[in-house]
Amino acid sequence: MVSTGKKIGYGVGGVVIVAGAAWALLATTSNKDSTQKAVSVGSFKGDYKNPKGPIKNGTLTVSYPGTASDPISFAGYTEFGQWVGAQRQLDPAGQNTLFYVDKDGKIINSGPAKVTIDKDAKTATITIRKNLKWSDGKDVVAQDVLFSLETLATNKVAAGNFTESYTSIKGLADYQNGKAKSISGIKLDDGVDGKTLTVSYNSLPAAIGWGDGLPLYALPYHDLKNVSSKNLATSEKVTKNPLSFGPFKVASVSSDSTVKYVRNNDYWGKKPVLKSLTYYINADDTKLENDLSKQKFDIVLNTPDTLWKKGNTAVLSKYKDAKGYVATGNNDNGYWELYFNLGHFDQKKSENVQDRNTPLQDVNVRKAVGFAQNVGDVTKKYGNDLRIPIDTLVSKSEAKELFYNKDVKGYQQKSSGDIKKSDSLLEKSGYKKDSSGYYAKDGKRLSLVYLARSGRTTSEAEAKAYIEAWKQAGIEVKLYQNKLVDPSTWQSIVLDGNNNGWDITDGGWSEGTVPTFDQLWAKSAQYNFGHVVSSELTKNLSATQNAKSDKALVDDIKQFQKLVVDDQAYTIPTYSKIKVQLVNGRVTGWTTASVNDLYAKLGVSQDKPVTSGDPRK
Repeated sequence: MVSTGKKIGYGVGGVVIVAGAAWALLATTSNKDSTQKAVSVGSFKGDYKNPKGPIKNGTLTVSYPGTASDPISFAGYTEFGQWVGAQRQLDPAGQNTLFYVDKDGKIINSGPAKVTIDKDAKTATITIRKNLKWSDGKDVVAQDVLFSLETLATNKVAAGNFTESYTSIKGLADYQNGKAKSISGIKLDDGVDGKTLTVSYNSLPAAIGWGDGLPLYALPYHDLKNVSSKNLATSEKVTKNPLSFGPFKVASVSSDSTVKYVRNNDYWGKKPVLKSLTYYINADDTKLENDLSKQKFDIVLNTPDTLWKKGNTAVLSKYKDAKGYVATGNNDNGYWELYFNLGHFDQKKSENVQDRNTPLQDVNVRKAVGFAQNVGDVTKKYGNDLRIPIDTLVSKSEAKELFYNKDVKGYQQKSSGDIKKSDSLLEKSGYKKDSSGYYAKDGKRLSLVYLARSGRTTSEAEAKAYIEAWKQAGIEVKLYQNKLVDPSTWQSIVLDGNNNGWDITDGGWSEGTVPTFDQLWAKSAQYNFGHVVSSELTKNLSATQNAKSDKALVDDIKQFQKLVVDDQAYTIPTYSKIKVQLVNGRVTGWTTASVNDLYAKLGVSQDKPVTSGDPRK
């Protein structure tokens, strides 16, 4: 069997990082085709119904706008995707995901595989479709699922997509630590080339019905077995010639990570409508207006909010239901937050330690920073009505409605910040203003370093606006090394876990179906950027994992939000977004509703793009 490497630190399995403008979904994201309907958000409809039917063997172009100066690489397989653009680019191939889910994100047995949970025996039996094949014609087998799990557990690049709940699987920790050559809790019921495997747990994760702790993906062992672990993520078998069991397969990958997909004739489902599609992830967002004027793209996903308008002048918004395009929108399944650097990540022990000497260890200081921030004003000025201040760490997307705690108050009640509350909290902790108007204690000024990112045309202006608001509240804030950092540098700093040069930073996450927060907040979580470790938090996360019912699970998740936001201010939720898509009038089948293998259903009604008018009229 291919070497999968040595133990790595834990990462995230339901959500992924948004550095600059990049997130990734690391759990099942597609829904069963049913009665689910698109929901209108604000002035945006959730779908586009082309009155014309699709032509045969049409072609389509899709863009997830990026930044040319900081390009994203094609990931090949979900296990190696660290950015949302890279994950979204895998959608036409199905993301090598085994399961479909319902409107609440719970697994349903109508996808590439089905699962049977035995609570008494503490097992999960996964059965792969008999007709599920890789795009080279080989069967998807049980060993492929095992290989994916082994890779997540031990491969350095895939580490970010490993969730601690996997350690509930018997023998996985010993395998990850190099104490065992195999995972004792995985049984290939009908052999390595069979279609069934049983997973045995020390304790069954409470959210296993949502995929928590369950092997969710398959990697083609027969194709990758001779590639070493250290070279796996960058090998051409992954970055240039990956296999697929979804509607489309990769035909080519260009040097700028643009991917051409063609119909996968071995796809288990209904034959895709399109013959091929081209997916861009590094098309420079600053050139998007010019690209749209030439109808270069049929679908633009995640339209940049900062480019929607410039003041009162329409930029991309002039393509809303005009010039051959329609605009659709949906609540983002993600959110942004302000992190506090409270410790470090011990690489040897693979755990966070909350030990940093910083005034931010004081909960009142953290709350004061949160109340002083003028998120409402900044989102209003630079978000073009597409950003929404938020109070908690669960998005308002329809799939997360069950877990959203509406009772969390958060810190965004006042658009310009609440200086009175900030003052009161700092004074309560013994701070007094010095002659310059800044708060100080024991002769030391309250001064913080802000690790702010570039990546948007308004990034610098936004950072300066926040710094000015903190100044007005008597909190001195300076930029990290007196400048913004690019997204890649930001990622390397926060993932290193041992950089003592910053105090606060913004982080963004996109939610997968797994509703628990171990992936981001456990003591062992590599993406616990604030390095928060507390007995209350550990108790809550443990209770959530051991919840005896769905109701108890939901209650624990809601309590988590109250604990980390209102009670302890370990983080400050800032904003979410309305995601806007621009869709050319020739596209058929487009919807923002969660449906399985959406790209299999998309088509075009004519060979050339629509160039003028409102396609809805």
